[in-house]
Amino acid sequence: MVKAKKTDEPVFDPADGLPVMKVGAWSEEKHVALSRYIDSARQARAKWPYASFIDLFSGPGRVINRESKLISDGGVLSAWRMSQQGGVPFNEVFIGDVDAESVQACEERLVAAGASVRAYVGSASSTVDEVLAALPRGLHFAFLDPFSIEHLDFEIIRKLSLRPNIDILIHFSVMDVQRNIGGDFKLPNSRLDAAAPGWRENLRLDAVPKHEQVGTYLQYWETLVSDLTKMHVAQRKPLFVNMNRGPLYRLIHLSRHPLAQKLWNTAAIPSSRQQSLFDS
Repeated sequence: MVKAKKTDEPVFDPADGLPVMKVGAWSEEKHVALSRYIDSARQARAKWPYASFIDLFSGPGRVINRESKLISDGGVLSAWRMSQQGGVPFNEVFIGDVDAESVQACEERLVAAGASVRAYVGSASSTVDEVLAALPRGLHFAFLDPFSIEHLDFEIIRKLSLRPNIDILIHFSVMDVQRNIGGDFKLPNSRLDAAAPGWRENLRLDAVPKHEQVGTYLQYWETLVSDLTKMHVAQRKPLFVNMNRGPLYRLIHLSRHPLAQKLWNTAAIPSSRQQSLFDS
């Protein structure tokens, strides 16, 4: 007899009765960096008659730390509240997620916090088209925070980049690449294909030392970004690590304007719980 796989019981925030998403302790650092950038960009945002925030992997909007059990705002709520505190709130917030219950919870929380929200249910690969079709002209900031690298379809980034005045902050899962790159290299299909199309045809991993393979994949991805979107990768790409100092993910900022790069490079200065291969 095969035992049924045990699934996590859903957790609800006692403050509003809505679901929360379980995350690791390192998630807080990510939201801090995001909020710092939103705050630092308020003067630039104030020059535009319209500014939006886009999160195609929004989840329910609130998260619970698996270790401490502390409940706090997720990425999109953190960003919205910071824009309010800075006196230059986003005109609209666009959210999406594959889970309808999460989208509803996130929308309710944002509306309760004073945001004007447009919500979409579906994979980011499909909702990106709906969002872009509804997106007015203006200044835009997109936060791509998928659970795994296989959901970071490069087409999402390419389509968003067609907007001339947009910055994109990306959760790039180093851990997923590290786990899969060696075994997937010679397979007909890979979990890493969507994020970096053509990586196996263009990289000679057999000639690359194992400890350099993740970096090689990331460099290839950055080349795709630069060539196909004409956006620039910011210098600072903070590496978040787990309690054992194992690599989890990088936050990678894309933009066209030098000021946006400067603001992110300052906002992303690593804390004591982060590392960066690009910092001294």
